[in-house]
Amino acid sequence: MAPGDAARATIYYTTHVKNSPLDGAAPTGEIEPAPEQVRACGPEPVGRAGPEPGLLGPEALPDVPTARERVLEALAGYEPERPATIGALVETLGGHPNTTRAHLARLVDDGLVARTTIEARTRGRPALGHHLTDRGRLVIEALRVSRPVSTDELVTAMAEHLAGTSDPEVHARAIGRRWAAQLSAPPSPGAPATSPFDLVVGLLTTAGFSPQVKPDGDIALRTCPVLSSARAHPGVVCTMHEEMLRATLERSGAAHTEVRLVPFARERACLVRLSSPASAESGLPGGHSATGSRGRHTGPVG
Repeated sequence: MAPGDAARATIYYTTHVKNSPLDGAAPTGEIEPAPEQVRACGPEPVGRAGPEPGLLGPEALPDVPTARERVLEALAGYEPERPATIGALVETLGGHPNTTRAHLARLVDDGLVARTTIEARTRGRPALGHHLTDRGRLVIEALRVSRPVSTDELVTAMAEHLAGTSDPEVHARAIGRRWAAQLSAPPSPGAPATSPFDLVVGLLTTAGFSPQVKPDGDIALRTCPVLSSARAHPGVVCTMHEEMLRATLERSGAAHTEVRLVPFARERACLVRLSSPASAESGLPGGHSATGSRGRHTGPVG
């Protein structure tokens, strides 16, 4: 993996922890769906390919910051036949007209607001009017009543289901490996090598774990994006996290580096420990040989 690949990996995750899984490689086979998941009617059976993106089904709610949501709300009372002028919106919203113009320009680009020309009653450049598009009205109605589903809720539901299976750890490890495949790609030929330590610290940073490198080489995870689910089912959630790190190291060519996640190991922190055959032979604390140069650590040292 080239430097910076871990930093570009986007994981919007939110609640943390895990218990140490058993040693050994995780299974890589398919996870068979439970019989009750495949029904004669209702959702598509698990494993069946869905339609091509953008052709069928609903659309995702766009990311609308609070400031632009206020503009949409202000426009809700206007119709295409009676659009809102910049002056009218500023009177409602306050602030500088240029700020309102900037928000409107983005909303127009997103297809949520339509811009029209208001026929001038006097000489001079005609004013611009704005009103919600059909999509804009749909979005503002959804934003008024919706509550985003957090990652933690989804992970909790998954962990509760897996905890009821005959071997939840097997499934957790398989999910962790699939996750790693989505987050990272094999290193490009000729790309500068990234040390296993820096790779793990970078990935944990983007995942929302606020890693801090300790003097003994341990990596303290000070925050967790899925803390509630991890506390409830550490054997599933934390095992999945650990296997994601292990599989990422393997994909980067560092399969010799072993990773262990110790959940709730210290006050306000879990720990990740890296070790390699070289560190074991030298007697150094786990992780020292896997870091390459201590000066290249990408995380804060505490």
